[in-house]
Amino acid sequence: MSSSDVYLSELIATRLSHDLIGNIGAISNAIELLNEGDEDDKEDISNILNFSSKVLSKRLKFFRLCFGLSNASIKSLEELVTISADYLSTLGNPNYPIVADFKITTPKIYKLVMPAVMMMADTIVKGGKITVEQTDEALLIQPTSAVALNNAKLVNITHILNGGKPEENPSSYAPLIYLLAYLDGSGVQVKLDGQTLVIGA
Repeated sequence: MSSSDVYLSELIATRLSHDLIGNIGAISNAIELLNEGDEDDKEDISNILNFSSKVLSKRLKFFRLCFGLSNASIKSLEELVTISADYLSTLGNPNYPIVADFKITTPKIYKLVMPAVMMMADTIVKGGKITVEQTDEALLIQPTSAVALNNAKLVNITHILNGGKPEENPSSYAPLIYLLAYLDGSGVQVKLDGQTLVIGA
């Protein structure tokens, strides 16, 4: 294993830990309260456990397929759309959801779609939509929102695509760095066209 492989593993592990720790902590605290036996809190505790366990389940299923070995591959387009939409539903404020709009014809490109969706969802500040469109020339991943996208994220994405490093925590960009490593040597290029991530030859 090369030093670059170790670095990528560290980035992914840090990013996934960050995305899971909050809900794991909530479940841990809820169980502690439950063990204290206060009957008045049971409904609230149950709601916390239910919400946090659903978030963890949706995120873990997405992460397993996005970053895991291909022996657990996506079998259908419907499965890809559902798992991606479920992941997006766990992000941000429930009052300002991020929804998925998929216009693709095959689930076989899930290893490109999922990290790209994950990365571009990070640019959405307050609810919006991730549109994934497959054309003859490229795969397009476009975030849209009624609120301006996070420009710092877009700038750092551009830095990485140009061979540089982000100006903030690099683990935040683990999905993009993983995507680039996955495509290394394939001849497939990744670029940012305005606010749309373009994956194509």
